[in-house]
Amino acid sequence: MDKIAPAQSEQSALLEQISTQSTAEQLKKIGSALRALRDAVILLNDNDGLEWWNQAAQDLLLLQPEDKGQNIFDFIAVPEFRQYYEGTTIPNDGVHIESWQDRSRYLKCELTPFGDEKLLFVYDVTRLRHLEQMRQDFVANVSHELRTPLTVMMGYLENFSDQPDMPPQWRRGFELMTQQTARMNRIVNDLLLLSKIEIEESHELHYIDMTKLLTNIYDDAQAYNQAYKHIIHLHIDTYDGLYGSEMYLNSALSNLVINAIKYTPKGGNITISWTRTSDGCRFAVEDDGIGIAPEHIARLTERFYRIDKGRSRATGGTGLGLAIVKHVLHQHEAQLQIDSVEGEGSTFSVVFPSNYVRSATAN
Repeated sequence: MDKIAPAQSEQSALLEQISTQSTAEQLKKIGSALRALRDAVILLNDNDGLEWWNQAAQDLLLLQPEDKGQNIFDFIAVPEFRQYYEGTTIPNDGVHIESWQDRSRYLKCELTPFGDEKLLFVYDVTRLRHLEQMRQDFVANVSHELRTPLTVMMGYLENFSDQPDMPPQWRRGFELMTQQTARMNRIVNDLLLLSKIEIEESHELHYIDMTKLLTNIYDDAQAYNQAYKHIIHLHIDTYDGLYGSEMYLNSALSNLVINAIKYTPKGGNITISWTRTSDGCRFAVEDDGIGIAPEHIARLTERFYRIDKGRSRATGGTGLGLAIVKHVLHQHEAQLQIDSVEGEGSTFSVVFPSNYVRSATAN
């Protein structure tokens, strides 16, 4: 037994040595891979100082060996980056910023905290940004060019449809053409509005009396509701207003209310509410309508996404309403939350952060 113990000890030491060598080789491979990346990779310590970086980061930030330990904000002095950095959670979508060295370049920064340290990736997304701009310009230009011929077509169709001596077999055709031309006109208008919202990096913000705005939305909803015969409730639990764009918010919130009316069977109940929360204010539209299956909820704000194409056509939807809502809320740093049970109803909530909330007494 005495001879076996040293052998076991030697074997354990050998296994530990092999394990250490294997770990060192793996770390070396990881380091080599990170150094070879075309995107910048930076390791930051618990004081936000530079610990390690690859060649791409060295070229991007013009780093020197003596910069080790320097604060990251000494090299990326962009307010949007600092705001993102200090509020980072997991997971996150990163932040897009203009290059501080070349205004024509665009960068995406992604921060991943682990333990007391952080790993920062910086990607050059200039080409993707230009492609996105080209797409936006194309949609806006095509939509704008379609407005004139559509207006002419709608005018002539309206004139022909009003003729009292039109043969019955033609009247139905003109009615269908009028309906489809009007639908195309709504799509064009929504595309133009969406393009305008996307292109505007900023807009004028003013105090919005939410009590007044929601009362107007409620009155418009009641007028739209004539054919549906729903019972619509309005609950305003706070007089706090918002700091934002009244035109865009009116469009977005009205869209949520109209959707609730359209997708609730006749004689349903719809509740519009405005309440104060611990970190802001909440607008909500609750209905007892047809509801939404879970697999569709994440994609509802995509352009032209339709749960049921036939149902969308029947209600006159363009497939762009919730995409517009998403972009308007993004401009106000608000979050859209969707809770729904198929066959039981849905609740669409918008949570506005406290920095956009204004007390009525302060205005």
